[in-house]
Amino acid sequence: MKEMTRHEAMLDAHDGHGHGAAGMRALVEHVSEAVARHDVAGRIVYCNPAWRRLMGCAPGALDRRVDEILPGHLASLHYQGALERVAASGEPAEFGFTISGAGTERQIDVQMRVIPEAADDGTLTGLMVFGRDLTQQRKLERELLRRTAELHDLVEHASDHIVRYDLDGRRIYVNAKSMAALGGDPGRVLGKTPIEFPGGTGASLLMQVLRDVLARGEVRDAKIRWQVDGADVCHQVRMSPQFDGSGRVTHVLAVGHDVTEVDRYRKEAHHQAFHDRLTGLPNRMLLSDRMSQAIADAQYHGHQFAVMMLDLDHFKNVNDSLGHKLGDHLLSEVSKRLQDCVRNHDTVARLGGDEFAVLLPDVRKADDVAIVADKILRYLAYPFFVGGRELFVTASIGVALYPGDGVELDALFKFADSAMYHAKKMGRNNFQFYAREFTTRALERMDTAMALHKALKHDELELYYQPQIDLQTGDMVGAEALLRWHRPGHGVVGPDGFVAIAEESGLILDIGKWVVSAACRAVARWNQGRKQPLKVAVNLSPRQFVRNDLAGEVARILAETGCKPAWLTLEITESLLLEDCEATIATLSALSEMGVAIAVDDFGTGYSSLNYLHRFPVSHLKIDRSFVHGIEGQLDKRELVKAMLLIATALGLASVAEGVETFAQADYLWRHGCRAAQGYFFGKAMSVADFETALETHERGRWPGSVRWNDNEVIDR
Repeated sequence: MKEMTRHEAMLDAHDGHGHGAAGMRALVEHVSEAVARHDVAGRIVYCNPAWRRLMGCAPGALDRRVDEILPGHLASLHYQGALERVAASGEPAEFGFTISGAGTERQIDVQMRVIPEAADDGTLTGLMVFGRDLTQQRKLERELLRRTAELHDLVEHASDHIVRYDLDGRRIYVNAKSMAALGGDPGRVLGKTPIEFPGGTGASLLMQVLRDVLARGEVRDAKIRWQVDGADVCHQVRMSPQFDGSGRVTHVLAVGHDVTEVDRYRKEAHHQAFHDRLTGLPNRMLLSDRMSQAIADAQYHGHQFAVMMLDLDHFKNVNDSLGHKLGDHLLSEVSKRLQDCVRNHDTVARLGGDEFAVLLPDVRKADDVAIVADKILRYLAYPFFVGGRELFVTASIGVALYPGDGVELDALFKFADSAMYHAKKMGRNNFQFYAREFTTRALERMDTAMALHKALKHDELELYYQPQIDLQTGDMVGAEALLRWHRPGHGVVGPDGFVAIAEESGLILDIGKWVVSAACRAVARWNQGRKQPLKVAVNLSPRQFVRNDLAGEVARILAETGCKPAWLTLEITESLLLEDCEATIATLSALSEMGVAIAVDDFGTGYSSLNYLHRFPVSHLKIDRSFVHGIEGQLDKRELVKAMLLIATALGLASVAEGVETFAQADYLWRHGCRAAQGYFFGKAMSVADFETALETHERGRWPGSVRWNDNEVIDR
């Protein structure tokens, strides 16, 4: 108590009032800051509990020096040294040291401040010490430094591009990723705006977005494309404003990631989705999109536009003869010439195969379109040099105009397509504008094709038979089977009204099989008990030779119907022989080996060649009706027919003339060695019932026409 009273007296002496010692002591005793008072010799005259805890000493530390309390401790040397310096200089001082916590291994970071106390005359009277435990603060500071270093490391090595801009749009920080993307030279990058470096359209866009973020204080996203050292770069960037304490924008932080590869992939995917892979031209999808835009523009501005459909003539022959690789090369060259024929804002598209389209989005009159179409035909007429070969290409072009021909996308496609097919019918290598009747005919063909699908199932097909007469004997030796269709609502339809459609649709395969079967069944019935058997001739379509076991199919039909091969003649066209296909030769050879006769139908109307007559197992030539008609009064026809008959005789082939309608025609054919004939002079085609009735009526199969033949005494008996 005596000691405390003496120190309280010292506190009171420094209080200046004498009545506030208790209040001052209570305040100092309970503060968290360490407080101590030393005399000029450095002895402790007062210390609060916080000081004792901090220094790790007992309450009995008064009248002692710190180096006595903590002898040999490094902290005491710092402490005592600071007291001596302040006592000597009279100036406050700060110092720090680390001590071990009382009873623990914990290290305590201490920060002390020494303030000299002086009397009125300036004489040093004591030293006040104020201290704080900075252990937790230092720990937090170290943690902050560690995390700051980690953050800096993460930012520097981030896969994203991170840039900080000032209010002028200049870069004040650029991480390593972005620095590398910008060329790696800090001197060219830092302190510069995007316009200053790298510059270009992408930099201008970035600067616009940057200014907008600075002005509005709102986050913005942008896709920026630019070139750095000649390389195309694309970044997806998010720009975020940074604010000061008053809410003003001070900086902009841009975080972006490189989407160059993704952008390139998307562009490639988009290009592949809307462009033809072979030629690089727009495909049907992109063409449709541009046509839709053309329709909208034409509606708004009141102008017209044109769409052309273009198909290369006989392109299949190129693929079949030279292969698809050279065919693809030719298509690529054709696409280049087509683009040379049009303006930059016109569209040339490849729709598939050898079919192209041209969109002229703004035309003044139809004559302008005709000029372009004619130019295309002229450009295509120049030879193409592909794979060391000189190739010549022609095209058929159909044109439809908006709004005159149609105002809807599908209608314009359809009408241009109809016009193109009309161009093909007009001889190819020409262009045709759409006319309404094209669509009417197309719809009729579609209806016919749909009705044909039902014809076989509903037994609407029937074979008629036209007799064939041996001109040398006057006997009926056979008949040609001619197809008829009892189409509901249309009456009896001849082959010219549906066979071509059946070939286009592929129905000719089933129909052809039915025809052969029905004809074989009929001739087998007719020849039962007949001494001089009849033969039946059946026309074959070239489509029946494609991916079809025709020889096997005929063999099965012969077996099923009881028809002998010698009773069947199969008629083929000259166009089939011109293909000179090994598979076709093999099929015809197999049929011939069975005993089935092969006749060339409509001989002379195609590209007649003695070579194919020699290469193929042909046994008959049929002279087309177009040569027989008018033979009486036309010398050129008579000479042509005479030459055909001489060819047949020289090659050992039987001859049959079609379309014989007069005695004079029959007489000329007989006199020049034609073996057989058919036509109205001998009888029209008739139903199987009528034909069989006639067979029963006329003994030995002699036909009414052949009787007239004998009556005119043409045959010298």
